[in-house]
Amino acid sequence: MGKIKRGYYRLASAAVGFILGLFSMMGTAQSTPSTTFWAPSTPYLQPFGVLHITYDTYFNHKTLFPITTGLTIGLLPLKELNWEFGFDLLLPSPWEKDGKKVFPLLLNTKIGTPEDTFFTGQPGWSFGIFNLGFESKVNNQNILYFMLGKTMLEDWGALKYLGIIQVGAYYGLEKTLFLSSDGKENNFGFLAGWFSYPIDVPIIDKIIFTADIMSGEHSLGAWGGGVYFFITPTIGLLTGPVFFFDKEAAGVPEGWLWTLQLDVDIDLKGGKE
Repeated sequence: MGKIKRGYYRLASAAVGFILGLFSMMGTAQSTPSTTFWAPSTPYLQPFGVLHITYDTYFNHKTLFPITTGLTIGLLPLKELNWEFGFDLLLPSPWEKDGKKVFPLLLNTKIGTPEDTFFTGQPGWSFGIFNLGFESKVNNQNILYFMLGKTMLEDWGALKYLGIIQVGAYYGLEKTLFLSSDGKENNFGFLAGWFSYPIDVPIIDKIIFTADIMSGEHSLGAWGGGVYFFITPTIGLLTGPVFFFDKEAAGVPEGWLWTLQLDVDIDLKGGKE
């Protein structure tokens, strides 16, 4: 379920989305708030009136997760406070109850403030919920999370080469959906993410390297990294591997998946503020 956006981190780039997930019996799947690579480990939010479209795949030579298609949009026309809301459909549905497929809809939303809004050096922050499902003990992971993020500036010496650093924590409200393969509950943990600065390359707009982690031995606990290829400032491809901390809980016997994600931003305001 990752996104880098123009304006927030001063990266002239498009949003990139990704999927997380809980895949009942056979794998995992999840809704796509603004994210880094595998997890929503960023305080970035969609700007007001900018619609993000995502199409995410996770696979290897034996295991295939459902395709995630989703929309996320910024809803608050304020500089001091941003708000985004989104939904995703996971197809085919990864969940079953009483022998019937569960409608594969998940919601996500969060609020936050961009960097340097109230004072120079202020980190960006956000608080929200993702994987908001509607079938009790099936897909209602309902994960609260808080993130901080900071862009290393040019005048910070060697620190500038660190790019963008992001840290935070999460808490899953439905504890029974955060079990390790040996039955232990792991519904609380940390999130962390990293972006490099943009690298100009021929033909396309740019590339950006990234990595992130969601701790915990459960279906979502994993880390990974990859490369964003920005074909244009508003169209991006993300690809790279994801490695799971508990492959049995994740439903991935091989312990890893490859991801390929297509993301597009559309400014519904027509460029007008």
